Amino acid sequence: MNQFNICPSCMHCSTCVLTAQKDKVWSCSEFDEIKTTEIIVETIERPKRSLELV
Repeated sequence: MNQFNICPSCMHCSTCVLTAQKDKVWSCSEFDEIKTTEIIVETIERPKRSLELV
């Protein structure tokens, strides 16, 4: 059994409302692990937007 907190490695951590006590979560049916390659690809494919005053 995993006794380590899984929230820091979950892609939904910043938007999850299942619990406010994320430091105590070690199992979750909504857990989707963040993969390093997904972060890199997402960053590369999503260019920075610049604002223009009209």
